[in-house]
Amino acid sequence: MRSPMAIETRSFQFAVIALGAMLFATSLSKAAVINGGFESGSLSGWTVMGQGHVETGVVGITPTEGTYQAYLETTGNFTALAPAVVASLGLSGPAIFGLGAGSPTNGTGISQVVTVTAGDTVSFDWNFMTDELDETATYNDFAFYSIDGAAFLLASRNSSTFNTVSPPAGFDGQTGWGSESFTFSTGGAHTIGFGVFNVGDSGHNSVLLVDAVSIPVPETSTLIMSAVAIVLFVWGGAARRQAPRRQTRV
Repeated sequence: MRSPMAIETRSFQFAVIALGAMLFATSLSKAAVINGGFESGSLSGWTVMGQGHVETGVVGITPTEGTYQAYLETTGNFTALAPAVVASLGLSGPAIFGLGAGSPTNGTGISQVVTVTAGDTVSFDWNFMTDELDETATYNDFAFYSIDGAAFLLASRNSSTFNTVSPPAGFDGQTGWGSESFTFSTGGAHTIGFGVFNVGDSGHNSVLLVDAVSIPVPETSTLIMSAVAIVLFVWGGAARRQAPRRQTRV
């Protein structure tokens, strides 16, 4: 039979192991999105199709966190044709046409594979700027995000409200920063992406700014409480198994 001291020592070991495992799992979850704030000063960690880079606040828009933000545009020598962008994001033509924003011509997309558990939520900030507001509605440039082959409209020239009072240089207006999130129903590897397209022409630039792409994790205090609960449960079972049994006299 083990002594009470041995039981307490074993319980302490369980506490260290449980807490260490939870903190290690937390670090893995935090690393699920590589360079989600673009603070590397580049798009490292992301697959790029088209003309994408990072910018600071010198473009007239301050990032929502840190120094940098992703800058994806529809016009320029290095933008890609729409089919190439669609394929790079793992999408299909119908998925894009289903947004109701128009048939795209060219643009830019970025994507990344993340590993999550069921119930994890990816969140991000975005801002759509366009130089199409003084053109006809035919040129309905649009921006979107994608998850595993499904596309979700963020904004378009025809379906958004724009601030046109003091637009960034080179643009007619911007939507201003907004926040979006998506909760994964299943765990495993998933592809997240962002894209912006010209519609009807290949000029009059539109830009999607992206920042703060992250998958939140439990706070350390929550992890510690969970670890303690596990230890108490394990310790209770161990203590019951180690307790001497009373012998019944006959």
